[in-house]
Amino acid sequence: MNKLLEKVYECVTTYKMFDNKAGVVIGLSGGADSVCLLCALDMLAEPLGLSKNKLVAVHVNHLIRGEEASADEEFSKNLCERLGIKFVSYRKDIVAYAREKGMSVEEAGRHFRYECFEEQRRVLEFDKIAVAHNRNDVAETVLFNMVRGSGIKGMSGIPAVRDNIVRPLIEVTRAEIESFLEKLGQDYRIDRTNLTLDYDRNKIRHIVLPAMLELNDKAIEHICLMANDAKDIFSYVDEAAKQRLEACKVKEECKELQIVIDAHKLLLEERLIRQHILYEAFAKVAGAKKDITRRHIELVDELLYKGTGKKIMLPYDVIVENNYGTIIFRKNQISNETYNLNITDDSEYIIPEWGRLKIKIEPMQENLDISKKMYTIVADYGKIKGTICVRTPEENDYIIIDNKGNKKKLSRLFIDNKVDRNIRENWPVVACGSEIIWAIGLRYSENFRIDDNTKEVIWFEYTGKGEEYVRKNRSVD
Repeated sequence: MNKLLEKVYECVTTYKMFDNKAGVVIGLSGGADSVCLLCALDMLAEPLGLSKNKLVAVHVNHLIRGEEASADEEFSKNLCERLGIKFVSYRKDIVAYAREKGMSVEEAGRHFRYECFEEQRRVLEFDKIAVAHNRNDVAETVLFNMVRGSGIKGMSGIPAVRDNIVRPLIEVTRAEIESFLEKLGQDYRIDRTNLTLDYDRNKIRHIVLPAMLELNDKAIEHICLMANDAKDIFSYVDEAAKQRLEACKVKEECKELQIVIDAHKLLLEERLIRQHILYEAFAKVAGAKKDITRRHIELVDELLYKGTGKKIMLPYDVIVENNYGTIIFRKNQISNETYNLNITDDSEYIIPEWGRLKIKIEPMQENLDISKKMYTIVADYGKIKGTICVRTPEENDYIIIDNKGNKKKLSRLFIDNKVDRNIRENWPVVACGSEIIWAIGLRYSENFRIDDNTKEVIWFEYTGKGEEYVRKNRSVD
């Protein structure tokens, strides 16, 4: 077996790229890398257990280079016909698309390509998308990220597998790709935009990396080895930081898109772990990790040493605030909308911008499980005299805090619990008139506790929207 094919086969099997044999969408531009990928997977289809009908090549014409782009498309189509592989092409005015999306042309092209790949994957019910990144791409990405000020994650380069995207050529160099195609007698297209210095990445490809190879002809290999080390370090730190983030949280806020961290606990962590905890909190609230730089995390880190009320604005419309010994991450989307929803029977009630409240009324049972849960309570239904509602706070709201009937104003309860002043006006409460039954996630009234005379109970179960938002807005790398 050819040396390059051996490397590709070993990479595919090591990372279990196609283990379920459910089909592969192959990104095909017509350039050397993607042509090599197509030919290699075609030649390795049988050893990998993939039949020809489980391979489809997808070409995207960006309509930037006129006749040359059309020639690339025609070349790719003819190559697939010769190999007996299904070919699908898309066309898009990427310059106009970039303007519409507010992206650079390079970013817009990449975004649309992956949309096309994913569309075909879903339509064909395939499992994986194979793209042609190689070791040179890894080295270029590491250098590019270094220049941008990325941290350990940026130094990790490009992973062999990310979700359903796989990179079978990630262990081979561009020189090996060109040598393979030459021996195979297979031509390929040359995109002239890759030869200019109009794009930042091209400057790294044509100026920086060649200069490094002059200093040491194994520069690419060494950068990739460093990237592997950075990947292992990042994985270790990432797991540790996620665990410590949970330990440093004050409590789970029921307001969507908000994380509150104990600043004192955070300051006890080593700088590397501490800053990664901040990174994880920021990314979770933002719903994305792209474009979060070292400088952003340093700004949040500096906020730890500043006074209450100090805040900074970060990308993705995230606000971070030092508030009563805590660091609060939240979306700058506080709504002033008021609401008042009457609770009449067993049902689920949607709380605008927050989540949902599930209600269940039932007879009192022996051995009723009333263990404490922050977002689930049970009350004596017979003690509630009047209409129950879930609503925004009102000026005269109060809550009974002991069995003697002592009251506390809701506004005081917010202050005592150090609730961010920006969201107090919209915090959901379950009330009967001005009396609060439950300030969700904060305190439950002593006036409605179950006792020996309870005959009927009402359950309140709250579910926030935060996790749903993060899943919906997660970016595709």
